[in-house]
Amino acid sequence: MGVLWRRWLFLVLGGALFTPYAIFAGMAVPLAAPSLAQTADGAFVPVMTAVVFLAIAATSLLPVVRTLEGTLAPVLLGGAAAGLVITPAHTWQERGRTATWYLLHTIVGAAISLVSVLTPTTVILMLSSWNRGDAVVPAGDREISIPDEWVPFLATFLVVMMLAAIWGAGAAAARMAPWLLGPGPAAQLAELERRTAELTERNRLARELHDSIGHALTVTTLQAGAARTVLRSDPGFVEEALLAIEQTGRTAAAELDTFLGLLREDVTARAPQPGLGDVETLVASHRKAGLPVTLIVEGDLAAVPAVLSREVYRIIQEGLTNVQRHSGAVPTEVRLAVAGDELTAEVLNVAGRLPRALRGRGGGHGLDGIRERMKLLGGRVEAGRTDDGWRLLAAVPTRARRWR
Repeated sequence: MGVLWRRWLFLVLGGALFTPYAIFAGMAVPLAAPSLAQTADGAFVPVMTAVVFLAIAATSLLPVVRTLEGTLAPVLLGGAAAGLVITPAHTWQERGRTATWYLLHTIVGAAISLVSVLTPTTVILMLSSWNRGDAVVPAGDREISIPDEWVPFLATFLVVMMLAAIWGAGAAAARMAPWLLGPGPAAQLAELERRTAELTERNRLARELHDSIGHALTVTTLQAGAARTVLRSDPGFVEEALLAIEQTGRTAAAELDTFLGLLREDVTARAPQPGLGDVETLVASHRKAGLPVTLIVEGDLAAVPAVLSREVYRIIQEGLTNVQRHSGAVPTEVRLAVAGDELTAEVLNVAGRLPRALRGRGGGHGLDGIRERMKLLGGRVEAGRTDDGWRLLAAVPTRARRWR
């Protein structure tokens, strides 16, 4: 029942919107064509009706009308209109649908408003006259007498027909709202592209966060474990380990602030992301964590586009983190080479295994993230066991059209 009355309210609001147009036409037509109102051929009513329709159609082109209707429909109509999302009308087809909706809302709303007033009034007058012993129904300037035994049935019939008209008009409006007020194909495509871009950005941030924080946690865990084993025998090493933990924590906190700023779309919170120019610092942090790693660079890394530099840095970071996490302090080599139109990054280590207390727990998503990065960059990735260890290779074109 609540839905019925909400839809009745929606229709009555349409009737209220119709009233100013009727008043305007009733005043404007006689002023513009005085002779038309005095003719006996009945031309005045069609002309006034046409003026009302034209005024409603012209008003519907105002953006505020679409916004108002889009706000009222989901709240009061419910049903199929409950999830209606209103976007600005970008095409004449969308404006035409809005005009059709507004025209139907005001005209049908005016009819329902009239029925909502006349039906209760007629029933009350009929029942009052029936109670006095002379049942009549008003019909313009006349009264129609009806048999007394028909009065209860006729009163019930009128009320039921009024409620049926309200229910039918409201249900039809709820079904038509998404089609007439909803976004057109172009707007739907634009919204889909926006959502796709948003999800892509969120996935990228998730990969960045995984690589950055995962690397920091691995390094600090290994540093803390190594420091604990030599706590009394080598205080100097412990001091260096604590310093490395402090620096790693600060770097991770700064990058976390950057990621949160991106999620909040806060431009002031964004900081430059590390790139290939920071690989030496990255390698040094792993050396301090006990990983015997060497870095070999061939070619000019400064010529690598910024987006590639950031993404390949994250790949190397993930590769070194996986070595620390899954193989321990084993000889490792990082190779970076820029040759021709291709950048290759390789992390190669011999086999090894961490003590049980420091082994990675559960499967991670690092390699999946690397593959996703390479797919977006148009590159390729190889990861797998070698004769004596593990090899991660990523290769990406540096002069693709997208980087220009």
